[in-house]
Amino acid sequence: MVEVESIPLRFKVSGNIIRKLGGESISSKNVAILELIKNSYDSKATKVEVNLKNEDVPECAILSIEDNGIGMTMEDLENKWMNIATPNKSKILQKDSKRKIIGEKGLGRLSAESLGKKTLLKTKPVGSTTGYKVMFDWEKYQDENVLCGEIINKCYTFPKTKKDKGTILEISELNHNWGDLEVKKSLLRDIYLLTPPNKLQKDFKVMPTFQKDMKDFKKIRKEFLQKAIFSLKTKLTKKDYIQYEFTTIKGKTKKGTIQLEKPLRCGEATFELFFYYKDVRALKTAMGVNISPTDIKYIKEILKEYQGIKLYRDNFRVKPYGEPGNDWIGLEIEAQNQTMCPRNNTIFGMVHIGRENNPDIIDTTTREGIISNDEFEDLKKFVRTSIVDLFVDLRSEEESHKKKARKTIKVKKVGKTTKSRKRKLKIAEPAEISEEDKFIDIKGDYPQNFYNILEKEINDCYRTGYLNATFLLSRKIIECLIYEILEKKFPTQEELWWNRDIGYPLNLSPLIKNLNDNRRQFRANAKRHIEKFSKVVGKFREEVNKTAHNIYDYVDSKKELKDFKINDLVQLLVKIFNII
Repeated sequence: MVEVESIPLRFKVSGNIIRKLGGESISSKNVAILELIKNSYDSKATKVEVNLKNEDVPECAILSIEDNGIGMTMEDLENKWMNIATPNKSKILQKDSKRKIIGEKGLGRLSAESLGKKTLLKTKPVGSTTGYKVMFDWEKYQDENVLCGEIINKCYTFPKTKKDKGTILEISELNHNWGDLEVKKSLLRDIYLLTPPNKLQKDFKVMPTFQKDMKDFKKIRKEFLQKAIFSLKTKLTKKDYIQYEFTTIKGKTKKGTIQLEKPLRCGEATFELFFYYKDVRALKTAMGVNISPTDIKYIKEILKEYQGIKLYRDNFRVKPYGEPGNDWIGLEIEAQNQTMCPRNNTIFGMVHIGRENNPDIIDTTTREGIISNDEFEDLKKFVRTSIVDLFVDLRSEEESHKKKARKTIKVKKVGKTTKSRKRKLKIAEPAEISEEDKFIDIKGDYPQNFYNILEKEINDCYRTGYLNATFLLSRKIIECLIYEILEKKFPTQEELWWNRDIGYPLNLSPLIKNLNDNRRQFRANAKRHIEKFSKVVGKFREEVNKTAHNIYDYVDSKKELKDFKINDLVQLLVKIFNII
């Protein structure tokens, strides 16, 4: 048989790839905005303004991100912005500064699609007398059978001075409701935590101009870190050495170096921990230190918003580590075993890594979270060892009124340094998490912090064996999430989520029905999640209604609870809410 060369074949790229790489690949609206801010950093901006206009009128709301970076030339627009497959730039260094490129996967520009249906890009390249304005209508990319290359995005030029520079993104017909105060607080919190609070970057400042509406919302400042009862700084070097510096509120400092029992597979890393008491009398008893009620109130307010251990890479935060309910180090379980181990609500911590020293610790495709591998697991072990061994021992030495949590570390000083103790320090492995520890474990952002508290209560009930309480509280979290989804998607169709006759939200069954009946009005990926949810929720809805209204119906076992797939149901609802 003779082979004859035929017409060559080329890949065609469907227009909906924009949404798959934008709206469906970015985990949340806040992450999308943070990605655009990082793009401004990569363009050598020293100032970025994030502004919301008319946010209380959804149809007129505009989200804008403006920077004073170097802008984009026509060549940049054609070969970088409009080229979805731009090469990985994570290892590139700015030639004229110490600034490292933060963007890694080139998806930042597509974050705009996940935020609104239309985007106006206005860019002013430094050194040029011409600026460019491009209009994007993202809905055109969803037309049936349309290809990316067939969509025309109109571009205009305008005159400018050579010194005038920067880029403005104006996003309209927004996909999210930004008028809610808690929603804006959540964004403001993420912006405040974008870079480490104790490492202010003089050459880069993010200015959320919408913060004027939230003057009472506090930012972490140096004075808060200085009020820590204990602070610990550790540094992992040579894979198996940890240098540490421990300071008390009395000004006492201990320094030293310990050697781990075996090397870790992650690269060099630094960990900072700040521990607080939230009760005046407890602090007095523990340390003999008086602190004013005003200071305690201030500490409580900051911890309420910023508690937990955050992860930073090249001085930019990687979410969701340290978010409410995200106990990635496993402190809550450890604290049950030893009282000297701090809980997340008493600490603020930061883990610092760099891409050069930890090239295998990389983001997931959703830009939220790290791919689970050996290097990342060992990074967590470094942090756990710093807390569970070092901090607990050093704290127990200072709080002499309490029984020491474990044998004190003994080190032998040699000159000005500290030699490793005689026995090598065993790596603090994660506590075993059994079936009884967590019933619900959600990835992604809840609509409000209320859900994190409710999730914790459900898990506490499950762990302690209160199965019916677990079941009924699960109804509450599912019911509330469906209500918020319908209210967010159909703000003017109150009958879908509100009972006007009694002035109260609809019950679970009609909420489920209204969600399923209106699934076609959601985006394609949200519609798929709703259909999956509707298939799974039937058994749960029927049984939870019977249990709620019949005192003789009981959930008999944890296996029976698991069969309702409640974690899957809640996870689906969180995904639906975040992609509306």
